[in-house]
Amino acid sequence: MPEGVDPLAKRFKSAVGVVESRWQQSGLRPRRLDARELATYRGRSAEIGWRFDCEFSDRRRRLDVLVTAAFPFAPARIALVDRPSFLTWPHVESDGALCLVPDHATFPIDDPYAGIAELLKMTFDLIEALIRGERNGDFQSEFLTYWQHAGRGRTRTILSLIEPAPPSRIIRIWEGARRTIIADNDETLRDWLRNFAPAIPAAELRFNSGLLVWMDVVPPPSEYPSSAKDVYDMAARAGVAGHLDELAREARQRLIVMLGASTENGPALVTTVVSRPKIVRGSDPLIAGFRPSRVPENVLHARLFGGNTADRASVERVDPTWVHGRDRDPRIPMLRGATVAVLGCGSVGGPVAMTLARAGVGKLILVDKQTFTGANVGRHPLGVGSIGAAKTIELAKRIRSDLPHVQVECHNSLVQDLLLRPDCPLAGVDLIVSALGDWPSESLLDEWHAVQTRRFPIVYGWTEPHAAAGHAIVVSGGGDRLRDGLDATGSPHLVATRWAYETRRYEPACGAAFDPYGPVELGFVTSMVAQTALDALLGQTASATHRIWLARRAFVEAAGGAWTDELRAIAPQALAGATMIERRWGRVAKDLAA
Repeated sequence: MPEGVDPLAKRFKSAVGVVESRWQQSGLRPRRLDARELATYRGRSAEIGWRFDCEFSDRRRRLDVLVTAAFPFAPARIALVDRPSFLTWPHVESDGALCLVPDHATFPIDDPYAGIAELLKMTFDLIEALIRGERNGDFQSEFLTYWQHAGRGRTRTILSLIEPAPPSRIIRIWEGARRTIIADNDETLRDWLRNFAPAIPAAELRFNSGLLVWMDVVPPPSEYPSSAKDVYDMAARAGVAGHLDELAREARQRLIVMLGASTENGPALVTTVVSRPKIVRGSDPLIAGFRPSRVPENVLHARLFGGNTADRASVERVDPTWVHGRDRDPRIPMLRGATVAVLGCGSVGGPVAMTLARAGVGKLILVDKQTFTGANVGRHPLGVGSIGAAKTIELAKRIRSDLPHVQVECHNSLVQDLLLRPDCPLAGVDLIVSALGDWPSESLLDEWHAVQTRRFPIVYGWTEPHAAAGHAIVVSGGGDRLRDGLDATGSPHLVATRWAYETRRYEPACGAAFDPYGPVELGFVTSMVAQTALDALLGQTASATHRIWLARRAFVEAAGGAWTDELRAIAPQALAGATMIERRWGRVAKDLAA
C-alpha cells in the first residue's frame, strides 16, 4: 500500500468502483449527483450519490442511491426524488430517504454491490406497495415515529408517569423551566419530583390539570390535530369535551391535552398544546368586548378552541412498567410491590442495591453506618462528590435521582442497633440482602431471622481475595441457617481459592484493612448476588442454595492463587473458571458423601 494512503479511504474508493463496474456490466448508467444535489440530503453525510430513472406502475420516478465515506461498512441509503408531500406515504422521510430496514440490519461488506442491489429490490417492492395503498396501516403501528416527524411548536422534554391505558381522564401536570412532568395524581407527581429534584422549593411544586384523551383508533397523519378546534373535536369524540370546557375556564396560558391509543406494538402517548391567543398591546383577544368575568361561554369556547394553531410534541414514558422492561417484563408487578433491605452499602452492597432498583424493586431500605471515602470510589456506584458523606444517604440520593419512582429508606446506623429494636424496620421486608462481611452482625442477623414468625429469604453475599470467587447464599426457612456452612468464628467451611501469601492489605490507619480487587472482576460477583436476590424474591430458588462465581483460572493463577482441594472435589467440571456452580449450603463433607 502506498505510503500516506488512508486504508479506509482506499476501501471506500474500491467499493464505489465495484458498484459502478457492476452497474455498467448490467447495462445501467446512473448519473452521479453533483454537489448541489447531494446538499439536499443535509445531515446524511452523503459522499457520493447516483440517480436512476425508474419505471413504476403509475409513472416514472427518480431514485437516488447515497453512500457515506464509511461505505461499504455503513450501508447505502435510497431516496425517492419524485414523491408525494411528506407524511402522505409511510417510510418516506422529509428529504425522501426511505426507511427500508431497521437500524440493526447488516449487509455483506465484502460484496458492496449485493447490499445496494438488495436495497433497490426492497425499494421497488415498497414503492409499489405504497402506490397500491397497502402500507398505510404502518402509520398506526409506528404512530410515535410519525407523530415525532409531524412535531410542531417549541421543543420541550415531556415525561409521563401516567398509566398508559383508558379511560380518558383528568391528569396532573408540573411545568418546570426545561421539563414537563405528567402524572395521574398529585401524590405520584410530588413524590417523583421530590426524589428527582429535592432542591425544588415547596412553593414551586404547583400543579395544573390537563386531559388525557384515549382514542379508539390511532389517527393517520392527515388527521393529526393542527388547530385547537381539532383537539376539541378529538375530545368530543372520546366523550370528554366537557372536561376541556372546565379546564378552559381556568384561563391558563397553556392547556396540555395528552392523546393515548393502543397500537399493535403496545400503548402510545403523545401531547398537544392549546395556547391562549396572545395579548397584543394590552388587549386580550379572549375577552375582547366583554368584562373578564362576563365572557359568554360560547364566545370563550369559539375564541379558545377555534382555528388557532395547536402544538404537537412527543412524550417520553418514565412510568415503572416502561422503565423496567418496556411493558414486556412479567416480573415487574411483583417487584414493584416488594421491599428489599440491603445491609452494607459498600463495594458489594452498593452495586447490588443499584441493580435491584434498576431491575424494578419498588422500595429499598439501605443500612450502613460508614461514610464514603476516596478508597471506595474505584469500585462503587458513587463518585468523588460523595466523599465524607454517609454511604446510605448518598446512595439513596443517587437511586432517587436516577429512578425517582423508587422509594428509598435510609438507616445510617449499625445493623445490630436495628435488629435489637422492638419495632425493627427489617421485620416487614420481603427480602434482605446482607453484604456486611461481618460475622458479629451476620451471626446476630442469622439468630434474629431464625425466630421470626414471618418467614422471608435472606441472601448473604461476599467475595474472596481479588474477587477471584464470590458467594451468594439463600436462607429462607425449613430450619436452614447461615451458620450451617460456617465454623464458630464465621469462616466458611468451603472456600474456592487458596493463596500462598497474606492477601489482606492495610492502609496507614488503625484497623483499615482491605482486599485488593477492581470493579471489573467484582462486577461478576455483584451480578450473581443481585440475580440470586431476584430469584429468591420471585420464589425461583430454594432455601440453602449456595452459588459460587469462579473467575478465570488464568486470572486466579496470575494473582498468585489456586483452587482449593475442596472445590476440585465438588466441581471438577468447573476448574477452567469463568463460570458459576450451585450446591446446597452446608459442610463440604455432605457434598462428598452425596
